[in-house]
Amino acid sequence: MFADPENRTKVKICGLTTLEDARFSSGALADFLGFIFYPDSPRYIEPAKAGAIINWIEGPDKVGVFVNQPLDDVNSIARQTGVDLVQLHGNESPEYCELVEKPVIKAFHITPDKSEADLKEEIEAYADIADYYLFDSKTDRLWGGTGKAFNWQILKGITDEKPFFLSGGLNTHNISEAIKTVKPFAVDLSSGLEESPGLKDFDKIEAFFEEMRGIWEEQEL
Repeated sequence: MFADPENRTKVKICGLTTLEDARFSSGALADFLGFIFYPDSPRYIEPAKAGAIINWIEGPDKVGVFVNQPLDDVNSIARQTGVDLVQLHGNESPEYCELVEKPVIKAFHITPDKSEADLKEEIEAYADIADYYLFDSKTDRLWGGTGKAFNWQILKGITDEKPFFLSGGLNTHNISEAIKTVKPFAVDLSSGLEESPGLKDFDKIEAFFEEMRGIWEEQEL
């Protein structure tokens, strides 16, 4: 028996570009499906295509991911595609976030030189605006989907601030340790479940959810 869906760790699968991958992820019990509308991403999907996929999928919440894009474009694409939430994965200001029409997941990037105090100061400005936080790693080339984990210990002091998504290099092999370490509201996976950028590997998804089922059973105890 699994933990109550309200209490168990949620799963977001991001970087979806095909109906087949979205349907498989939904059937595997993903709670959120992510579609990247940032044109420079290797996992970019055209809004019209994403909207068609979203129309086919019932159940999971759909998330539109944007990076430092014009506010009018964000709101327009969110309306056009029918996403449930908007994830802002760049350097968007609190004032910008406040004008987004959909509920906001605000991403924060963890770099090796960032301290817990730095992170607390950064997120404080968004406390009354963002609906969720998301913590991810970042490289010089990529805003997300790096396949690299960060030191989760930095989150231990801020885990009670707001429900948050944990991202960055998560996969079947480290997901249990990640959840036990920081107890996120949800985990967010992209590259860890791919055969190539934008194309999911069904075997990896099945193995991941097999691991998650064990975690959910423990959360029921």
